Amino acid sequence: MAYTQEIKDEIRNLLIKYPNANIVKYGYKTKNGIRTGEKSIVFGFDEKKPLSELNESEIIPNSVNIKNEDIVTDVIVEQKPQPLYEFCPSSFYTWQNTTPPQRNFQRPLKGGLEISNQSSSSLSGGIIIGTMGFIAVDNETNSLVGVTNNHVAIAPPRTGFIANEPNRAVDNCLGNNVSQDASYSSSKRIGKVKRYKPIYGNVNNYTDGALISLKESEVNLNESYKFYGFESDITGPLDFATTAEIDSLIDNNYEFYSVGRTTSAKGFGETKLLFDGYSTFPIAYSLGINENNLKYVIFADSISYIASASTTTPGDVCYSPIEGGDSGSGLLVNINGTIKIVGLSFAGAGQCDGCLKVIAHANRIDRVAEDLNISPFTGQAVNFSDIDNPLVHYEPGLSSDETKVINGKTYYQLGSLEV
Repeated sequence: MAYTQEIKDEIRNLLIKYPNANIVKYGYKTKNGIRTGEKSIVFGFDEKKPLSELNESEIIPNSVNIKNEDIVTDVIVEQKPQPLYEFCPSSFYTWQNTTPPQRNFQRPLKGGLEISNQSSSSLSGGIIIGTMGFIAVDNETNSLVGVTNNHVAIAPPRTGFIANEPNRAVDNCLGNNVSQDASYSSSKRIGKVKRYKPIYGNVNNYTDGALISLKESEVNLNESYKFYGFESDITGPLDFATTAEIDSLIDNNYEFYSVGRTTSAKGFGETKLLFDGYSTFPIAYSLGINENNLKYVIFADSISYIASASTTTPGDVCYSPIEGGDSGSGLLVNINGTIKIVGLSFAGAGQCDGCLKVIAHANRIDRVAEDLNISPFTGQAVNFSDIDNPLVHYEPGLSSDETKVINGKTYYQLGSLEV
């Protein structure tokens, strides 16, 4: 069955119905420890229990009926050690012992480079490090922007929740400078946080995204649409994958590629990144200056992907399709010879706390483009924002508005000065 809105809705309903599930996704069934090609509604739990130990309400049915079609179900262990995972070839893990070039100071700016930022507020918990996934065009001003995650753009340990979210601490990021590499040096400043898509605690979230206004001096219009580490593999600008193309990922064996500051460039050559499913799951985000002040929110309709190689046991997958610091990296897909940007990576899951990741999650690019109001950068004529003199509008109270139009100009919420 093709990936449809009915499946998306049912996945969300199933996550509500079975609250102990770590994840529910439309992907592939695993049989005898081997990942098959059979489409399935997959439930991930901390452990698998015998039916005799479950209440009737906890038992997952053998199939789920959607639009008069039965889709088989599968129950897997997501967070515990299991023989399903192994290491890819050693060349995939050179980042563990050798510093990837993406972490160094690099010019001109390209996708996949390390960025760091620190809040201008005294409430900042320190410098945060992540990845600028790619460069795009802000449709609002036709200006170039770097694209990363909300939780990368907001200095730690906060996340940019909507301002009226209960128990949310101050998270205003106006004035947050962004540097390229981890040194957070004024000489390496590339721009400032421009806006983000707020996180919500009580509805589905689809985009963990933020934009960085870029300095013209740090950009080369003939180079900055590229991805650092993929210059020999991707020589031209990339378009965004369409909704129809994203919904057809499950029907095709497309290869994925990604480049982040931690695990470097991956997907070309020996080790491949592959589609795993469309996922909906709870994930903890920080509400405030105390890193333990967490709130679980729902991210829906995400793209999940894995790592594999020619040496991998058939049906198994490899460690580390993503690791900490790769947040904000772009996810690319090869659709019948045409490479496109398909997602914005934001999360990964391991077999236990602190373990290497075995599955990665990305926001769909059609959602990201809509929520951040961006379009692909293909080398066209663009503007550059005046990063030191942004237009600012202050309103009293804790607004629930993401945007507000004043005198014909759209202003985007950047948090609040109030608790």
